[in-house]
Amino acid sequence: MSPVGGEPWPAEAPSAPEPTKGNRRRGPADPVRGLMHRHAALCANAVDPLEIAAGLEAQGVTDRVAGGFRHRDVFGLAEELYARVPRGAVRAEAEPPAGQPPAGQPPAGPLPGPRIALHLVPGAICAAGAVLGRAWGPAVVVIAVPLTLAAMLAILRAGPLRAPGRLAAGGALWTCWLLGFAVYGERTLDALSAGGGFAGGLFTPANTAALTAITLAPAPAAWCAHRFAAKARAHLGPSRSLEEFAGAVRPLLAGTLGLFLLAQLALLGAAFTAAGVPVTPVGLAGPAALSLLLFTARLLTVHGFPDVAVAATGTACAIEALALVAAFLHRTPVGPAAIPAVACGCAALALAAYALGVLSRASAHNPTHDLEQ
Repeated sequence: MSPVGGEPWPAEAPSAPEPTKGNRRRGPADPVRGLMHRHAALCANAVDPLEIAAGLEAQGVTDRVAGGFRHRDVFGLAEELYARVPRGAVRAEAEPPAGQPPAGQPPAGPLPGPRIALHLVPGAICAAGAVLGRAWGPAVVVIAVPLTLAAMLAILRAGPLRAPGRLAAGGALWTCWLLGFAVYGERTLDALSAGGGFAGGLFTPANTAALTAITLAPAPAAWCAHRFAAKARAHLGPSRSLEEFAGAVRPLLAGTLGLFLLAQLALLGAAFTAAGVPVTPVGLAGPAALSLLLFTARLLTVHGFPDVAVAATGTACAIEALALVAAFLHRTPVGPAAIPAVACGCAALALAAYALGVLSRASAHNPTHDLEQ
């Protein structure tokens, strides 16, 4: 990893001669001086040492590298940089007007109701298409599907779920596959195993109810993502080390994922009940696992880890594709209803474990990145 505008970090910074009384941290042998100049903007605009530590961490500075600068860890190095670099005029220019949050910080409090309502639009279009499709036929569905996708893309480009410049190739394709498998996967597996076609038409109450609940998921996802970002950033100031920050954020992230999962289970239960579909653990498991996978992947993408998110969703797609091949060969190891739950559930758990590690880093919550615009 290379710092901005500098050479790659060595495994260990070169040790300077022990400073004398007149040369202590000020002479030409001062090892921190070059780091000060290299990260002058970061240090001058930082509101506390942890913000500098987060920036150094993002550039690949480890505790071992900090040892070469005569510090025990990155946070100790950041404290010296914070103390030595004057902020004065830079901080004065950066001060926000009274009553406004600092630049890049999310607004305090919950996400406004109107913005949450906008995230319900894809689900509303999907639900209307399902209801009208039963009365007026497939023509309504042909119109509703692209409208739902367009609404989904629109809400992903604004608000807490946006990730400008952080998307990785393949993400949209894998998401479409997973959504399609959620609707048709079980019936396709049944058809391949039995050697017949779909029974009961393309759309059934069960798969339309599941799809409606999944397209309603952006509303709780946006609220949970906003809450996580705001609370995580609130820990940047009080935390006195990177370890302390990570210890505060890990349970916050676990709670955020659990809260979203509970909200999605409630949406699925309501959608199934409204459609007259029995609410069973097997019926809920697949759509719930898919929603959790997509939410965790989006959260990682928003905070700068899109490649891992795409790898996890791609892995779930590969498992489902293998299940289709196995069904065609009449060698399906589990029931068709369990395939989405197994594929998405395993990928979601692996991704959540990864997220607990990387999203507990201070560098994943860069205060200069505004998630809300």
